[in-house]
Amino acid sequence: MNTQKFPARRRATHSRLRMRGLVGFVLALLLLLPFAGPVHARLDQPVRNDPVGITDRTDIVITALGDGRAVNGALPPVGATWPITSYPTSVPQGYTTENVDFAGIINTQDAQGTTSAQMYCIDLRTSTRVGIGYENGTWTEANVPNIGYVERILNTYYPSSNLPAAQDNNRRAAAVQAAIWFFTDGYVVRRTDPIYPLVAQVVNETIAAGPQAEPPAPDISITPATAEASVNGVAGPYTVTAQEGADITVSTADGFTLYADAAGTVPLTNPVASGTQVWVRSDAGNTGPADILAQAAVTVPTGNVYLYDNATPGTTQAQKLILAATRTLTSNANASASFFEVGSLAVTKTIAGEAAGSQGAVVINIDCGPGYQFTFNIDEGTTEPTSQTFNEIPVGSTCTITEPTNGETETVAVTTVPPDPVAITAGTTATATVANTYTFLPGTLAVTKTIAGEAAGAQDEVVITVVCTSGETEVVNDTINIPANATEVTPTEYGDLPAGTSCVVTETSSGETPNIAVETIGTGTFTVPAAGSVEAAVTNTYTFRTGVLAVRKLIEGAAAGQQGEVTLSVVCTGGSTLSTTITIPAGATETDPEEYPGLIAGTSCVVTETANGSSTEIGVETVFDPAGATVIIPVEGGVEVTVTNTYSENPGSLTVSKVIAGAFAGQQGEVQVDILCRLDDETTFSTSITIAAGTTDPTTETFGDIPAGSECAVTESLTGETDQIAVEVDLPDSVVIAPGGTGTATVTNTYTEKPGIITVYKNFEGPAAGSQEAVEIQVTCTLDGATVFEETFQGPAQVTSPVFGRYLNVPAGAACAVTELEDGSTPAILVETDLSDPFTVPAGGEVEATVINTYTFAPGAISVSKVIDGEAAGNQEEVQLRTVCILDGETVLDESFTIPEQSTGTESTEYAELPVGAECTVTETQNGATDTIGVSTVEPDPVTIEAGSGVAVEVTNTYFYNPGTLEVTKQIAGAAAGQQGEVVLNVICTVDGETVLDETVTVPAGATGEVTSTYGNLVPGSECAVTETATGVTTGLEVSTTVPDPVTIAAAAGSELRVVNTYTATSKPAPAKKRLPSTGAEFTGGFLAMGAGLIALGGLGVAAANRRRGRN
Repeated sequence: MNTQKFPARRRATHSRLRMRGLVGFVLALLLLLPFAGPVHARLDQPVRNDPVGITDRTDIVITALGDGRAVNGALPPVGATWPITSYPTSVPQGYTTENVDFAGIINTQDAQGTTSAQMYCIDLRTSTRVGIGYENGTWTEANVPNIGYVERILNTYYPSSNLPAAQDNNRRAAAVQAAIWFFTDGYVVRRTDPIYPLVAQVVNETIAAGPQAEPPAPDISITPATAEASVNGVAGPYTVTAQEGADITVSTADGFTLYADAAGTVPLTNPVASGTQVWVRSDAGNTGPADILAQAAVTVPTGNVYLYDNATPGTTQAQKLILAATRTLTSNANASASFFEVGSLAVTKTIAGEAAGSQGAVVINIDCGPGYQFTFNIDEGTTEPTSQTFNEIPVGSTCTITEPTNGETETVAVTTVPPDPVAITAGTTATATVANTYTFLPGTLAVTKTIAGEAAGAQDEVVITVVCTSGETEVVNDTINIPANATEVTPTEYGDLPAGTSCVVTETSSGETPNIAVETIGTGTFTVPAAGSVEAAVTNTYTFRTGVLAVRKLIEGAAAGQQGEVTLSVVCTGGSTLSTTITIPAGATETDPEEYPGLIAGTSCVVTETANGSSTEIGVETVFDPAGATVIIPVEGGVEVTVTNTYSENPGSLTVSKVIAGAFAGQQGEVQVDILCRLDDETTFSTSITIAAGTTDPTTETFGDIPAGSECAVTESLTGETDQIAVEVDLPDSVVIAPGGTGTATVTNTYTEKPGIITVYKNFEGPAAGSQEAVEIQVTCTLDGATVFEETFQGPAQVTSPVFGRYLNVPAGAACAVTELEDGSTPAILVETDLSDPFTVPAGGEVEATVINTYTFAPGAISVSKVIDGEAAGNQEEVQLRTVCILDGETVLDESFTIPEQSTGTESTEYAELPVGAECTVTETQNGATDTIGVSTVEPDPVTIEAGSGVAVEVTNTYFYNPGTLEVTKQIAGAAAGQQGEVVLNVICTVDGETVLDETVTVPAGATGEVTSTYGNLVPGSECAVTETATGVTTGLEVSTTVPDPVTIAAAAGSELRVVNTYTATSKPAPAKKRLPSTGAEFTGGFLAMGAGLIALGGLGVAAANRRRGRN
């Protein structure tokens, strides 16, 4: 068969055309066969409308396939190791076939933006798919072998450079991926795969260069990684850092709030700068742990790994990825805050015993574990039980209570009863009591009497009684008599009294007379100190009878000391006259009573408050004792008026304003603003404001009667965010309510549309689907005349299942169009593309577009050529060729092609638009031969029509003249005929100097008549000559020979050469013995047999000559 391909006519099309032959097509089909099984390296196909599974921790999301192609190879057994010395020259024994339908770049997108990043797979045995989310990890977490070599590859080869040298980026990316798999999975590409040399080159060069170290992690961090606090406190501080100039967004879990201050009163506002400290509070007492997430767009170096974020329901694992080239991407840092439940412990100190109140200071230590040690100080001389409550102690703590300082002194002994250890439980206050019993050492009572005053010496008898008891026992019962008019009195002592003995010294007769008033001091009950003495110094001051007015001012209340100046007016009439003003300076907390002596008994005095010290911030409640503050001066006595002012801070108010802002204000959902005011760890005010969905006007409300000093935080539990509307909340700092004042807090919500998600599907249909080249789809979105999004993704060559790209964070309202940059068509494969209509990105929603490519095989053609060759070319008759093409038993072509007579060279015709696979047979129904012209025809084998190309069929006719014949006749004549000897003729025919016939004709001696030899199949144009090499002349004979001229052989005709020998006798011959003559029949028969043999030999000679001529 003599066939050759030739370029087919190409129909007008927008496709990229590329020559592809039938063999390539068949091989492509064979390469596709292994993909019928599971292929773990490819991106699995998702379910349509499958939600994008991401969380706040997600860094990137797979969007589509990039550069790459299928590769054929094998994997080692699971768990096996492999040498890293050089790339294998063949698949090692024991490996399992793993033909991968895609090896190359996996395109991803920043989960918080639109930046794209290229990844390679480092985990061949695990699958993944579009929409799967990933977070940044470390090499240790990835646990992938030989990853240092992978780092070397990424920094040396595509896409970091254009290496290795390859036909296109698809082959380049596939070779890099396959080389990576050698190091991470032991994968070996078969030598028959076209990219094997590239893979071997990358691997061997990488082994020679050696592994590289892990690149630095993205520059974002939170320290410390963990912290804890009580459910009522704040955890922190945490310090967030990132590369210079990066804006950091910090967030935490629902139920917890971030603050910018250690008190947990100033809500954190994003973004923050590197170095910012943050704190976390549990909003409702949850113990957590609360995840804290810091995010910033930072430089991520080549070789950083990304691990599955476990955010997609039903998916437990996904391929591990590695960044192919440095990008600026949103990266995360994480920390956590734990909160513990707390309880309280109330410790009470009881003072008992005879010496209670005489002890020194007491110090109690409470140890509830590391970080929870407390000290309880009790002042010296305390007699009443004293308690102190210690809060915020972790639940489960055991508190041990000791008393390192127990109040014991030189005169007081103590007995202590310590409590048992106390366990702390949630939400309750545990109690413990430390009981101290104090006793005195023995002492002495000295009783002295002093007579004083202007009337001293004029008094009557004075009688003093002394009664001392120790416990229930009376140890002293004595009377001291002082005579009338005495001015000096000798002291009386009572010694060796038990410590703590209570002695009552009374004056049963004071010496008072109707004219003499006496003021006695120093009587009373006296306690005998331990190891000391106590003096009962009784002094009688004798005066003439008058009265005393005392005015006492008491400053009390929580705001005592914050009041203004206070003035009291004292006016006395009706005996003595007094008009004065008492002024208490602003801020005073303690005052001494004012006394006015010498007032005549019966004088009426009234006290009024002319200025009470109150203000806008400070309120007061005034109480007079006695009520009305009017008193009568008693005879020789005194009367007191007490004025008590109780001060408190006036409550304040809080005005909360809600501002709805942003381009999409009015489209938000319901908003709830929460107000929480606390003072001394107690809630003093709590309420919420609900703003109906769709509100646009500002809302303002004022809340009064909030205790001064309360710290009010304004937060939002409902922000109005919806599926379509995003919100940025600007919360105010905490507001401290000033006494009598009004605090203000404004919450501004700025509403914008949420970005949307685009999913573009690429479907492959038609009978030629799976035979196309790679396709490339571009998605372009514009908003307000500017391009806001542009990405491309690929469908690998020969794929039949749909591929798609999924893109996040595309601005809402953007107008998007899908175009096809490469449609996969070839000269053999035609495509009809159905592009989706332009679409608009919905706010917070997802929009889909589908591009359908229908592939068909391009029709083929057959060229039928007739080659006219040979020495007789141009002398033949008309030639006709018939071409018949059959497909599936049906004739699709039956045409004849006529070549006119006397044509020379090559004549061709072409039949186009033939279906692929049709089998065509060309036969010659008329060959142009004539009587004189012969033909040798070479007919071709049947041929099959290929897609998009043509096949050529050539039928060669070699024309030649039909051979001629030559008769060589030897005529024996003359009178002496029959007497001659043997005659020999030599017949030679030549063509173009080449001998084609060289025969000898021998005529036996004595022959008469004619002897004829015939030679056939002589080439037309041969020149034939005959010579006589033996004439038959014998003694007595002479011969006359007639030799003809040479003759030229004509086609399909006979020629003759006649040689005539005429014999005559020269003398009378000697008598000869008679013999019977042979019959003519016998002689002639012998010569006929000889002639036939010569003709046969001549034919063989002509054939040989023809073969030699053909070779020339």
